[in-house]
Amino acid sequence: MGMRQFAFWLALPVVGGFLVQGNAYALTILCFMLIYGVLAMATTICTGHAGQVTLAQAGFFAIGAYASVLMTLDLHMPFAVGFVVAIIVSAASGYALGYPILRVRGHFLGLITLAFTQVVYEVALHWESLTGGFNGLYGMQKPELPIPGIDTLYGFVLILTAYWFATLVASDNLVRSRYGRAMHMLKASEWGAQACGINVARFKSDAFAISAALCGGAGAFYGHFIGYIGPDSFTLDVSITAIAMCILGGVTDLRGAILGSILLTFLNEPLRNYPLYQPVLYAAVILLAIILLPGGIVPSLARMLERRR
Repeated sequence: MGMRQFAFWLALPVVGGFLVQGNAYALTILCFMLIYGVLAMATTICTGHAGQVTLAQAGFFAIGAYASVLMTLDLHMPFAVGFVVAIIVSAASGYALGYPILRVRGHFLGLITLAFTQVVYEVALHWESLTGGFNGLYGMQKPELPIPGIDTLYGFVLILTAYWFATLVASDNLVRSRYGRAMHMLKASEWGAQACGINVARFKSDAFAISAALCGGAGAFYGHFIGYIGPDSFTLDVSITAIAMCILGGVTDLRGAILGSILLTFLNEPLRNYPLYQPVLYAAVILLAIILLPGGIVPSLARMLERRR
């Protein structure tokens, strides 16, 4: 992306949040859009570029949330310390998951990451002395900006936007770098990548760790934004939503991940009172996107513009 595109994406939440300042409902939707945008970009790196099918987003999301919340509640650390710890612990978990499954690929890899998410859920549910079990943890405070005259929730939006935008810039630089191109070779052919001298084991583990770190950071913001976390906050629906956003916008394009997070976040609001219809919506969106817009909205639009030129 160029500087103009970066400026556009940065201005979108900053200006949008400023215009709805004081409207708690609109700012809440914006926060969810940014949090899920980070999850979608993490999925783009791991699945769209490295070719590693994963359903572990919810697991890393939970690990980051619990790590940050425990640091602030039990050890009375500031949010910044909890946020850094969340990223480190989540990245370590990504490496821990990545190394044992180096020889697994395709749908088998997806099943193992699905099992990982379920294990994290069960640990959060039954380790009551640490996680609070079914009752969860609560009482977390949102980080605030010491700027007079701005809404407290809008200040949180600005802090979250800084992390979201940093994720976008870092991810874009990563996928365009020599390191990112080597990682992208894994999706094309692991045997071909190995023949070119690429350390397949290292790059697969790095892809999981980078994705896990981003999800963990998003989890830290989620825990302090909601003020409560419990096992039911980190079900498989989180992973499915992140994947649906990528498929809708374009699983290989970071702009598609952002666009998918915006569209599905807004589409999800009318169905919030009808939770049984949410899986049907996601399934319909994925099917229609695959049939009508193969590759996602952003790549399809790019191909249409190229044909016209």
